[in-house]
Amino acid sequence: MLPLLCLSVSLEEQNSQETDSKTRSAKIPVSRCNKILTEKLDQWLFALPKRDPAQPYVRFPIRAELALAQGFRLAANLRRLPRGSRVRDRSFLIERAELALRNSGFWYSQIALIQALTLLSLPDDPNASAPPGGHVADPWAQVQYWIGLAGSAVPGGERGKAHPFVTEVGRFCLSALLTMRPERYIWIDESETASRVGACSPSEDVRWHQTSWIPDSMGWSLLVPRAQRLLADVMLLYNLADRGESPDRREVRLARSDRNDLPPCMTSDREALQAKRNLDLKERGEPGKTCLHGCPFRLCPLPARGERLTYQLDQSFCARQADLASTMRVDFWHSDFWKSGYWRYGPWRPELWRAWFVNRATWQAVPRSALSRFWRQMSERDLPDDRW
Repeated sequence: MLPLLCLSVSLEEQNSQETDSKTRSAKIPVSRCNKILTEKLDQWLFALPKRDPAQPYVRFPIRAELALAQGFRLAANLRRLPRGSRVRDRSFLIERAELALRNSGFWYSQIALIQALTLLSLPDDPNASAPPGGHVADPWAQVQYWIGLAGSAVPGGERGKAHPFVTEVGRFCLSALLTMRPERYIWIDESETASRVGACSPSEDVRWHQTSWIPDSMGWSLLVPRAQRLLADVMLLYNLADRGESPDRREVRLARSDRNDLPPCMTSDREALQAKRNLDLKERGEPGKTCLHGCPFRLCPLPARGERLTYQLDQSFCARQADLASTMRVDFWHSDFWKSGYWRYGPWRPELWRAWFVNRATWQAVPRSALSRFWRQMSERDLPDDRW
């Protein structure tokens, strides 16, 4: 939460400077607090890629890295700041967020930071051609820069290609920059977004007075189908990795998923996840027990029915995923497709056309019927057991 604290203290300092002489004594502690928080944030950012020479394989805790990235995403969601503070505070957050992205090696952290940078690059006025803190003349080049920046300062981070989820998020962030509708392509908290259907006012006047880019009232139904699909797979992989009785066990499993590829249970065969497995004390489903041959992740199966997931998958959200998998959906007639930005970049970027015309992610080689059956089983996990 350090990015949010730095932003709130900066605003408090500005408000104190606008008061009369009777409150002049309050400037010193606020300014000092702002300096301390900024120093603490910088210490965290520079500690991300460091390694102990005596223990070169021991890295900065992944869970702490995730928390820091989420703090940037929450701070970036703040749309309106007091007059006179926007340029300074956004520039401060953009600089620190890019430093965090450079020093973050875990794919989830990179997703959160690229989404945060996208929100920070949006103009407050939808009719404005450039944000007040900078100018995004070429959104495609800007997003490509962020993807190339991700994990570049981490030792051993020269892994060639980006994580498939990071690449897909980059496409959505490009769409958000072109359409100025981030609520259609970006989420702030995975668990909160997937837990509610959500609602949004169509009135531009209402949207103008909102203090957040993506208010809490918005849910998964506001996302385009492709973003809903990615959100579901992100939560699924994170549920496989971030679980265990102790923080040390969770850290070990998160480290096993710290790769730039996906496990075969996500790409080719989801039977190994065993979505319908019941809680049986005689046969515990320890991570790695049902993994496919040669899988280096060792994370399957999912927690049994009755065990709580780290990211709870809502029944209606899972049913929506089953519907998306079982029906062919083409976004050719979607209004966002005809935005001028797509005609500028689309003819030269085949991957953009594929993202619109093909109702399947690049990493999904699972048969459509099997994918639909899996998500239908996930939607029934919270229902009473058939045996009773």
